[in-house]
Amino acid sequence: MSIEESLVVVKLDGGSTRASFVFEVLEQAGLLGEVTDNELEMVESGAVGFRVPRDQMAAVVLALECGGFADVRAYDVAVQSTDGGVKGGESNQALSGDGRN
Repeated sequence: MSIEESLVVVKLDGGSTRASFVFEVLEQAGLLGEVTDNELEMVESGAVGFRVPRDQMAAVVLALECGGFADVRAYDVAVQSTDGGVKGGESNQALSGDGRN
């Protein structure tokens, strides 16, 4: 099993924050190209999630927090290995936006 991607989950602030604003913030930070195409999904009520390369996860979380998103979480995602390992399972490691792990 190899960890190559992170799932970033952004809690939207009620109805006032649109999911598209997440991408505006990332574009302004020069990180929009790091978001995997067509990966935006509603992962829980009032939150959107998308995948980014593991090495860009911290920069994406920081940009979103600086852009005004108070609840940003990131999870390591296990990607299928060449020997037929698990694909898409989440590890138990998470980085919360407030720096507490």
